[in-house]
Amino acid sequence: MNITFELVPNDRRRLLPLLLLADESEAIVESYLDRGTLFAILDGGTDIGVLLLIHEGDAVEVKNLALAEAARGQGVGTLAVSFAATWAREGGVDRLTVGTANSSLDAIRFYQKVGFRMSEVKRGFFDAYPEPIWEDGLRARDMLMFELAL
Repeated sequence: MNITFELVPNDRRRLLPLLLLADESEAIVESYLDRGTLFAILDGGTDIGVLLLIHEGDAVEVKNLALAEAARGQGVGTLAVSFAATWAREGGVDRLTVGTANSSLDAIRFYQKVGFRMSEVKRGFFDAYPEPIWEDGLRARDMLMFELAL
């Protein structure tokens, strides 16, 4: 694999299919698509993932991190978190945050494996989504927030 991160200042819509892998509501993705700094994750020039980072107060939030199915389990997500940490540190920020659904068991496991610690529960967060989200037999109801000190 030849992984690179490409800044995407314009034409963010081309990455919508990848963004929707991490957030199933197109309306919700549309609400934050033009915020923050968006990177395409490339393997040899082919889009295999996305990383959207947003400054939120004294932290940088990993708003969307998604990888195509074929790119998972190969260390690309870990590289993306490392890239985000470096980018945040260079911007003078000393922590990353990320939120994921209570039903996203793989994401919860991943973020803890790369050093994030649970910091908050936003009860009922996903109740406002247009359609219920189900994963692994669980309904997404609450947003679990994680934090990584840099």
